[in-house]
Amino acid sequence: MWVTGEYFDSMRAAELAARGRLSSAPEPFARLDWFKRVWDHAAPGERPLIARARAGSAEAWLFLGRTRPDRATATPGPHFARFQPIFLGDPDEALKRALVRAAARRLRLFGLARLTLEPMLPEHAALLAFGFRRGGWTVAERPGPANFTLEVRDRHFEDVWETCSARLHERIAAGARRLHVEIADLVTPRLWEEVELLGGTDAFLRDLGQDATLDRTLRLGIARVGDAPVAAQLWTVENGQAFAHWRAEDREAKHLFPSDQLTSSMLRYAINVDHAQHIDFGNGREADLADWADDRRVLRRLDLFNPRRPAAWAPALAARAAALVRRPPLD
Repeated sequence: MWVTGEYFDSMRAAELAARGRLSSAPEPFARLDWFKRVWDHAAPGERPLIARARAGSAEAWLFLGRTRPDRATATPGPHFARFQPIFLGDPDEALKRALVRAAARRLRLFGLARLTLEPMLPEHAALLAFGFRRGGWTVAERPGPANFTLEVRDRHFEDVWETCSARLHERIAAGARRLHVEIADLVTPRLWEEVELLGGTDAFLRDLGQDATLDRTLRLGIARVGDAPVAAQLWTVENGQAFAHWRAEDREAKHLFPSDQLTSSMLRYAINVDHAQHIDFGNGREADLADWADDRRVLRRLDLFNPRRPAAWAPALAARAAALVRRPPLD
């Protein structure tokens, strides 16, 4: 099947070309609205570079950001939880590889010396690494942060809680008498003042909260000691899935483990009230999230170099050497 590639340098152009087909993905990170929100808060000087490959009714989209004339990255922004190729038209694995290869070849025409894609689930990284190698790029891969998830499997929160570790039970008990939790489904000025007191001053986060309020997907949790907020978390819940987008904690209250208490309440609400079957706790430190999750996946980073650009030669050699140093010893 003939595969064609093209690119767009604005979100508006991509939106017109997609004709609404990028608005219905089951998770928020694969929807055009998410990319548009990210780009509304991108750093000055960064520009979209959006690649699309097509074969019949099947499509593959890569949403990138051009940070320099010869450099591009995955869509930028601290709240972009993970990067992935977006497929439309239900292509099989062979066609997915062909579409990615066509996009990779197209991207070589724009004078790029280097692409950096992160963080990615291992299966997405493997697919992109294969497609870009076949498309003429040199590929170096390395590990990134860990992502933590929980599969509910029709259990109640109480069933999940029984399987949690003794140390987690102890941490929850440590602050139970002093902490109280509020979970809201809309942004109010009072709640957002407390979010900002805990460091949630990013305009992206405020826009996400307002949009999720309108979509009726917001779950904003605040843990307090008396009237003082000591922890906050922002989740969204939709299509049977719950996503933790942001969390913060007052260090002065750390001995009460307010984040654990708040996660417990948020999880109970997501499972028992919203009936979520998949919980994505996001990316973070093992100490913060591992006790709640039943699956830990190390995300991946790809550094892609265009061998036709001399500016890529030295970084490509350095990246390959670093990857060899990090490779685990053979048994």
